Amino acid sequence: MEQIEQAKPYNPHSYRAFLKEFLAHPRSTAAIAPSSRKLARRMVEGIDFSKISSMIEFGPGTGVFTSQVARSIRETDGSHCRFIAIELNDRMAANLNTVMPDVDVRHNDARKVASICNDEGIEQVDYIISGLGWPSIPAQIRDEILEQTHAVLREGGQFRTFGYHIGLTLPGAWGFRKTVRKLFRTVEISPVIWGNLPPAFVYTCTK
Repeated sequence: MEQIEQAKPYNPHSYRAFLKEFLAHPRSTAAIAPSSRKLARRMVEGIDFSKISSMIEFGPGTGVFTSQVARSIRETDGSHCRFIAIELNDRMAANLNTVMPDVDVRHNDARKVASICNDEGIEQVDYIISGLGWPSIPAQIRDEILEQTHAVLREGGQFRTFGYHIGLTLPGAWGFRKTVRKLFRTVEISPVIWGNLPPAFVYTCTK
C-alpha cells in the first residue's frame, strides 16, 4: 500500500493547479480536472439526506462534491448523517481541512475504508461517492477499492462515481466497468453532463 506523506500547505485555486497535482502525483490525484457543480448535483440527485445515516466520499480533491454534500445535508435536515471524505493527496486533504473545517476529511487511502468505518463504529454505509479517475488507477488498486466499497455498503446501498465521455474506450475504463458489473446487482449510467470539463456521466451501482 502506498506510503502517506506528511501534509504540506496547499491552496488549489484552479484547473491549472489541479492538473499540476495530477501530473506530479497521478495515483494520489487520479482525476485530471476538478468536477463541475452540474456533475456534483447529478452525483447526489435523488438522495434524501434526512433518511440516511452515513455517506463516504473517495477523492474529494478540491471539494466540489464535498461542498455539495455538505450543502445538501444542511438543506434537508440531515445533520444526523455521518459524512467522511477520504483523500490520498496530502496537500488537497490539508486544504480541505482548512476550508471545510466542519467536514470530516481524512488523509488516507480508500482501500482502508473498512478499517475507517470499523474505527468509527459505522457498521454499514448508505452511500459512497467518488471523484477518483478510475482509468488512471492501477487495476489491482482499483479492484481493491471497489471490493472494499462493496463490502461496507448495506444491501440496497449505492456507489456513485463518474467517468469521462472521452475516456470510455480506455482499457482502464473497460476494466472498471467489468469489475463493478461483477460486484454490484445493477449498474446504471446517466446521460452525459456536457457542462462538465471534460464532459462526464455518473455511474450508479446498487448493491
